[in-house]
Amino acid sequence: MLKKLVWVTLTLLLASASPSWAGPTLDRIQKTGTITAGARKDAIPFGYVNAQGQWVGYSLDILELIRQQAEKRLGKPIRLKLVEATPEERFKLIQQGAIDVECSSTTFTWARTAKVDFSVSYFADGTKILTRPQSGLESAESLAGKNIGVIVNTTNERAMQVVQPAAKLIPVKDQADGLWKLEAGEIDALAGDGIVLEGLRQRAKNPQAWVVTPAFPYQYEAYACSLPKDDSDWRHLVNYALLQYMEGVVSDQMTAVNLYEKWFGDAGVVPYPRDTINDYFQGIINSYEWIPIVDY
Repeated sequence: MLKKLVWVTLTLLLASASPSWAGPTLDRIQKTGTITAGARKDAIPFGYVNAQGQWVGYSLDILELIRQQAEKRLGKPIRLKLVEATPEERFKLIQQGAIDVECSSTTFTWARTAKVDFSVSYFADGTKILTRPQSGLESAESLAGKNIGVIVNTTNERAMQVVQPAAKLIPVKDQADGLWKLEAGEIDALAGDGIVLEGLRQRAKNPQAWVVTPAFPYQYEAYACSLPKDDSDWRHLVNYALLQYMEGVVSDQMTAVNLYEKWFGDAGVVPYPRDTINDYFQGIINSYEWIPIVDY
């Protein structure tokens, strides 16, 4: 009995001496040395396959910042393993523990927090449509009776249902399928996030044949990374990496600015004005503690 008691006591002491990172996700990353992350392959410029067959995008660069922060926190090399996370599968992958984080053009909604948690928002856009310039489609009223392509179970689909209940919503598999149906004349317009639609327009056979409209979105969208439920330690690490980056952009730190300009600058993949995003980032930063940054 005494030997058994000593053995149990030693086991408990050894367990308590083992380092814990205070949350299941970080503990798993510490043990495996890997962050398994979800991203899109059809959402230019957030996550897509380029002409050279490389998987690239703004969100992939954001995931790299998260990897670097995890490496600093855990004090060991951490690799990033990418997994395709489609709109249909992204939250299931998080819930099933197949991925630790998903960053793409995913919109925060309160309804979605029943399934997953979210990081701070790291981009903002809104629902628009891709259509022909001569289609006359722009106002909510103009969409009545028109065939509008939507990816099912997305905020864009919901926006169309609210903005114009009389529109005929046609399911599309993904952005590429939507563009194909648009070019084939099967739909009058494709609904999606404006900046993603602009990236899609650039990939059309004849980009000038299409326009992203209206000037102001039918519904605004705040992009965030989706995360496992109730794991605040991992969420705080992700938020720290995002806020450090956003703070770098608004304070003109070259590393952060260059990352942003690579995708959204005048010579970037899909231009998006710095003044607009600076105001948005500033609002996010102001609700948290400022992080000391020196990177001139």
